[in-house]
Amino acid sequence: MKLVFAAFLLDRCLKYCNICCDKCHCVPSGTYGNKDECPCYRDLKNSKGTSKCP
Repeated sequence: MKLVFAAFLLDRCLKYCNICCDKCHCVPSGTYGNKDECPCYRDLKNSKGTSKCP
């Protein structure tokens, strides 16, 4: 069950990463904490007001 959930999270993460990349035409370097490199990527919000991009 854990493996299925992990696969779901990875698929969801890749989906939103690709949406953000297509819209902003840039992706911050590294895995976390460099969102200031790409303000469009950093500033995209979902309907709850939290970051849309992983």
